[in-house]
Amino acid sequence: MNDRDEALRQDVRAQCPDVDPDVIDDAFAQLDSEYFHLFSASEIATHINLLATVDSEHPVQVRITPSGADSADIILVAYDLFGEFSLITGLMAAHHLNIYQGQVFSYRRGPGRTTPWGHTDGGIIVDLFRVSYTPTHPFDHTAQSQFKAQLSSLIQLLRQGQLQQAREALNYQLTEAMRLAPPAAAAQLSPVTIRIDNESSPDWTVVDISAADTPGFLYSLSNALAMRQMYIHRVAIHSHEGKVQDQLHLGWRRGGKIRSPEGLSELRLIVTLIKQFTNFIYHAPDPAKALRYFDQLMDRLSNDGSFNDTFPWLWEAESLKALATVLGSSDFLWEDLLRQQYATLLPVLKETIARQPSPDQAELAEHLEQALQCASTEAEQKDCLNTFKDRELFRIDMRHLLHPELPFGQFSEDLSDLAEVVMRAALALVQQRLQPRYGLPFLADGQPCPFALCALGKFGGRDLGYASDIELHCVYGGQGRTDGPEPIAVSEYAERLVRQLLDLIVARSSGIFELDLRLRPFGSKGPLAISEEAFRTYYYADGSAAPFERQALIKLRWVAGSESLGRRIEAWRDQFVYSPAPFDLEAAVALRQRQIDELVTPGTLDAKYSRGGLVDIEYTVQYLQLLHGAEQPLLRTPNTLCALEALHQTGYVQQTEYETLTAAYVFLRHLIDALRIVRGHARDLVLPAPDTEESTFLARRMGYWDGPEPTVQLFSAITHHMQATAQIYHDRFMLARSDDAPQ
Repeated sequence: MNDRDEALRQDVRAQCPDVDPDVIDDAFAQLDSEYFHLFSASEIATHINLLATVDSEHPVQVRITPSGADSADIILVAYDLFGEFSLITGLMAAHHLNIYQGQVFSYRRGPGRTTPWGHTDGGIIVDLFRVSYTPTHPFDHTAQSQFKAQLSSLIQLLRQGQLQQAREALNYQLTEAMRLAPPAAAAQLSPVTIRIDNESSPDWTVVDISAADTPGFLYSLSNALAMRQMYIHRVAIHSHEGKVQDQLHLGWRRGGKIRSPEGLSELRLIVTLIKQFTNFIYHAPDPAKALRYFDQLMDRLSNDGSFNDTFPWLWEAESLKALATVLGSSDFLWEDLLRQQYATLLPVLKETIARQPSPDQAELAEHLEQALQCASTEAEQKDCLNTFKDRELFRIDMRHLLHPELPFGQFSEDLSDLAEVVMRAALALVQQRLQPRYGLPFLADGQPCPFALCALGKFGGRDLGYASDIELHCVYGGQGRTDGPEPIAVSEYAERLVRQLLDLIVARSSGIFELDLRLRPFGSKGPLAISEEAFRTYYYADGSAAPFERQALIKLRWVAGSESLGRRIEAWRDQFVYSPAPFDLEAAVALRQRQIDELVTPGTLDAKYSRGGLVDIEYTVQYLQLLHGAEQPLLRTPNTLCALEALHQTGYVQQTEYETLTAAYVFLRHLIDALRIVRGHARDLVLPAPDTEESTFLARRMGYWDGPEPTVQLFSAITHHMQATAQIYHDRFMLARSDDAPQ
């Protein structure tokens, strides 16, 4: 140690009378020489005094000093923990603090070395930041206290090895900060200059970054580097007039510089892509989620060598904007699609961004037929069919997410077209499989026995939404036998056909393209397929069908198999559903109340089943169809909005009711899709509490971006639509239960 350094140490000792001299000596031995050139003896003494108080109970010490009306100096001393820098910078961003100067140093003890004061952690960091803030988000005493408490909590989680839990704890607040401070200008690509130097430092790879200042960059970059086992030893930050110049000293966590051509190339691409991506994270309903999944996507691309193929396309503003929207929308889409089939993500996104028209049924059928031609075994056919289904579902989902300007109903049309094409192909495949063993089915009179698949529910109404199941009836022509090597009764053949159909279609998750036959005659106790004669006998004025089954049959529609049989079934549907037989409105209203009592947990709000929910709109329309469909053929349609329009045209629904119900129906369908797309299933449509992060993200998925309280706007709209729907239902049917004929 030279005379200057020794004099500096003695000066520091004099200003730290209560600190063990060994602590000071250890700091001087381990910190970079640059540290001692940057700071005066009094500044170093301040750091040493903080350093001496770091222990297991207090893993981080923070001192905040105002440096102006809208700026402050932050000194932060803490245990050096892997992934820590990302939490520090993320928390600063969450508190709306703009780092315009910063110096980060590592106290470089070896792993497990005991310090003079008894600590055995791997090291200590000394971080110094000058931050600015705005009057709308002052960094006052209250905010400073919150910052210190939150940082201490995050560091404790990190010390316990819970890095992901610490990040999750930070995400909501970080997202709120990003939402409340959107950029003034439209997001766009900006120049990024990166210089990687392996010569100037004996121990570290030095990376200089010059670019536009973007929120979340240091947070996301440090996360990405940590995931790749790259350790940040030293950081220098300088920001001025929207431009940043950052310098990072990096190395592998296990030790050594980043020297390999592959490692250096990946480092450059990571820095560049993250810097550009953070220009677009405001387009994500959950920006923190978008940052996390973008990093994981890059990790996958890096691991399989896809960076070079995808990087040119990723270097486009629309691509990054689309990725921000998709990756920040749904855990399910990432976990079940993007992570497992990530190689399909970028091509589908590229196609979707271009807003190419959705293929019609003929195009879909042709593409599926071409794909199936390459499958020679039953296993290959099954895999091919489901791969096609899932890829097209993915494409439809992406189009729905990226083009909210598309008219309502387009999403349902696309899903219904795909479902019909897949069911027709699946039925044909199953019939081909059964033929070699059982032959073809014939009726007792020797005529070929037809089979028809009829849709019910939202599939029948072409009202499919995200995570809708596929409700079906399977009907065959009548009794007979097959003519193959192992002849069996047509009824047994039909059972085998449906069982193979159920096996062939693999649901991606609960409710998503899951075949559902629970509405068949006699329910779970009945056969999987029913003859035409049995269908007519069951759905008859004096038949076994319950009143609610008459209502459910409104949605029946032929979709696959024998069209002539399907049209006969549709004709019988009309004869049964829209017969002059009285509709028991009182029983229907009582059944609706039972749904609420049994399916809605008290104190919660269910978008589908609560009073005023989607079911009240659907039942309002269906009750009126049943009451007036016998004399008005225009009402005999399985589609809810078409039926509502017909009711309006025929005068059974007045203008104000029509407008109210239509607006509420569209809103609630959007709301249910927004709930399902993040939860990944159709089971739970209970709305989150308004003061939760889930409600914030839901509000953004619903398009409530502007203003300080998107959740207030969302829940105000929910209340408005559900109360208006509930009032119409009440006035129309609950008050009318004692009347002869509701209007």
